[in-house]
Amino acid sequence: MATGVPKGRSSAKAAAAAAKTVEPRDVDLEPKVQWLDGAACYLVRVDLAGFKKEEFRVQVDGIGRVTVRGQRPAGHVHVHKEFQLPPTADLQRIGARFDGTTLCISVPKLPAGAAGTVLARMEEAKAVTTLLEMERAKWDRGEVIAAAVATFALGVIVTHRFFSARIE
Repeated sequence: MATGVPKGRSSAKAAAAAAKTVEPRDVDLEPKVQWLDGAACYLVRVDLAGFKKEEFRVQVDGIGRVTVRGQRPAGHVHVHKEFQLPPTADLQRIGARFDGTTLCISVPKLPAGAAGTVLARMEEAKAVTTLLEMERAKWDRGEVIAAAVATFALGVIVTHRFFSARIE
């Protein structure tokens, strides 16, 4: 009975030889994220075991979205994680440290009175955005109607001149 493995070679050796010919594939890691809610700050822990500090970046945008991206050169391993900070987070005083396996992001909370101000501003911004979208929708429909009326009027004028010129 032929097995496809030459005599004298074990199947483990054949598997190892086959594995060497397989191209490395990219691996996307989904890091574990742990949130701790303290009295004065939030603490976010992101598990980045196997990464070096130089192999990843942390960015915080103006609306509180945190992005962690990285790539290990050996093994084609990528990490990409995004999460949104709460509206009570003080984006100006965020700090982070990496201990070799875990990225700890410290996010101070805004003072109690400031949190209410931030929430009120967010609600106001949502209301303004909604009004602007409604105005834009009306304006777009109005433009379309005006263009249709102008096209119809132009067609009437051209048709009238065309037939008037033939009669004379």
